Amino acid sequence: MIVCRPASLKMIVASVMGALLLSACQSTPQSQQSGLNASRANTAPQAQVSFRQDSIEGAYEVLAAKDSNQLFVAATPLFEDRTAGFVHVLDQDTLQPTQLIQLPRRAFALGLNQKTHTLYVGNTLDGSLLALNSLNGTVKQLIQLGQKEDKGGWEHTRKVIIDEQDNRIFVTNPAEGGRVWIVDGTQGRILHNIDNVGLWPAGAAYDANTKRLFVGQGGKQEIAVINPATGTIEQRFSTGDAKSDKREDSRHFFVNVALSADGKQLFGADANTGKIYVFDTTSGKVENSVDVGPGLLDIVYNPARQELIATNRGVDRDSPAGTGAINILDARTLTVKHRLSAPIHPNSVTLSADGQTAFVTIKAPHGDKSPHYLKGAKDSVLRLNLNQL
Repeated sequence: MIVCRPASLKMIVASVMGALLLSACQSTPQSQQSGLNASRANTAPQAQVSFRQDSIEGAYEVLAAKDSNQLFVAATPLFEDRTAGFVHVLDQDTLQPTQLIQLPRRAFALGLNQKTHTLYVGNTLDGSLLALNSLNGTVKQLIQLGQKEDKGGWEHTRKVIIDEQDNRIFVTNPAEGGRVWIVDGTQGRILHNIDNVGLWPAGAAYDANTKRLFVGQGGKQEIAVINPATGTIEQRFSTGDAKSDKREDSRHFFVNVALSADGKQLFGADANTGKIYVFDTTSGKVENSVDVGPGLLDIVYNPARQELIATNRGVDRDSPAGTGAINILDARTLTVKHRLSAPIHPNSVTLSADGQTAFVTIKAPHGDKSPHYLKGAKDSVLRLNLNQL
């Protein structure tokens, strides 16, 4: 990753928001050799794949329901305008498909309000949200957030975060000007349209106890802390490494972020450097960091095991043909406990309700220049039994 204008912005934001492999379905455990350089973080024991299924075309975010056995996978097979998106519903235990929901717009991001049984699908390229009944897959509402752009297309949406307590949806817009939309889930209308959040707002995490929304981005002040009730930015965190908000001066890009269970620490996945940064959420100071690997993308905090799970795609501008990994770290020390090589590009990660199972989408290589390219290969969903690592 470069440290100025990130190649990862197009490669990662265009992938996950809206193209962040494997073929042949497997249902038996399989060990895999680590593909990461041993100089990255620490060497760690090999992990076990519990189940693997390679059957989804254009898979992006994955989301596990906590009150049912549903596993949702957003998918967009084609990028052309006015093409359909899909949500694949899988069984969490077997990864067998239980439902396929076709949508009128392309699907990338996911958020679930389990109190209202509403699944929100982020239509990144169309700048909108689709609200679905999570129990039967019917479309309840289309919520248009982004406006039409002069050059064509729409202002993009990116991350979708749910506030179940107050029935709100938080959506980031990774533009240079930077925007966050706060949406009323009851009426499906915009409560706050927050401009000038920062450079490329991307990842987000919500602390329901303190009612603060943390937004990761690039620029000089890489974390914005928002009060959703007022729609105002109350605090900003900075690594201190960038001298301005100009894109050429940006040194970090926090593409995804996660909060500790007590809300005292914010973990940021920096796609630009391949490092995880830990911020104290009171002072905003950087407490720690660890080098995970090129193409660092998604990150989740697992309170049941006090672990972090982070995916890195394994590629950057200098090594476009690399393979990625799923990294499991001790959240207290940032020590890498397990590293699972997952050719080609691990993408989105989610956890089961009890925190003992992780699900990861894996992207197949798109171009035949990759040594791992296989014509017709589809994207994958991996199921990892964390107790067996």
